[in-house]
Amino acid sequence: MILVTAAAGRTGRSLIPALVRRGYAVRAFDVAPGVEQLTDIGAAEPVTGDMLDPGAVAAAVDGVEAVIHIGPPMHPREAEMGHAMVAAARRAGVAHFVQFSVTHPQLEPLLNHQAKLAVERMVLLSRIPFTILQPMHYMQNIDVRRVVERGVLTQPYAVDTPLAHVDLEDVTEVAALVVTDPKHHHATYELCGDDYVSARQLAATIATITGRPVTAEQVPVAHAFSIGGPSAAPDTPPTEEDDWRRDAMVRLFDHYGRYGITGNPNVLGWLLGRSPTSFEEYVRRSIG
Repeated sequence: MILVTAAAGRTGRSLIPALVRRGYAVRAFDVAPGVEQLTDIGAAEPVTGDMLDPGAVAAAVDGVEAVIHIGPPMHPREAEMGHAMVAAARRAGVAHFVQFSVTHPQLEPLLNHQAKLAVERMVLLSRIPFTILQPMHYMQNIDVRRVVERGVLTQPYAVDTPLAHVDLEDVTEVAALVVTDPKHHHATYELCGDDYVSARQLAATIATITGRPVTAEQVPVAHAFSIGGPSAAPDTPPTEEDDWRRDAMVRLFDHYGRYGITGNPNVLGWLLGRSPTSFEEYVRRSIG
């Protein structure tokens, strides 16, 4: 049995089928409502629980062979959740701990990178055989069909600064490959695709493949998130979590716009046994 945390999120929903294809039984753990529906994509044991609840965490790790820990993105207590999962896994005698981190977690001015790095430190000190995965941000952040329908690719940072991307399906294929395999114990893998291009170039690629006009446009950072959550009333005051998330995103997008971000595709290609999925391939698959 493999435990997947934050299983109802985008990464978890891609990871569960990848694990099932390799013959693993999956315990899917998430605080989000509707976890039971993850049986539709192959989860054998959907479990509702909060990673800040010690009892729920202890029950989640009980009897599993390995943990694949996905921290909830842009959450002010992500590091605390990661520490709880690592400690519980150690007490339970889990044989392998796979952590989803981020490319270049040492960029500590970025709050989400700080959280990932703090969990990495805990993993390294845990005495559990581990694999740390450091993916670049996902191609799936670009909804190709929506971009084509609107004729514009929007992002809250400079459209001429190049960034690297990675296909989420490549990343979860790697996670399913390394879990329980001792060959990948005590390894840290940077997972990055081959494309290092700007939003303007991404828009041009989408336009070329679809035959539809697509431009790139920078939008205000506030367009990237909503204070109080999507169902909150317009006059709902921001919570502490909202304030932290706003600060984290402002820092992240400022960094992306000024410096970009990239990594090396060699490790991902070696693990997959093929070239990483290109953005062009992702676009064609998305509209296929």
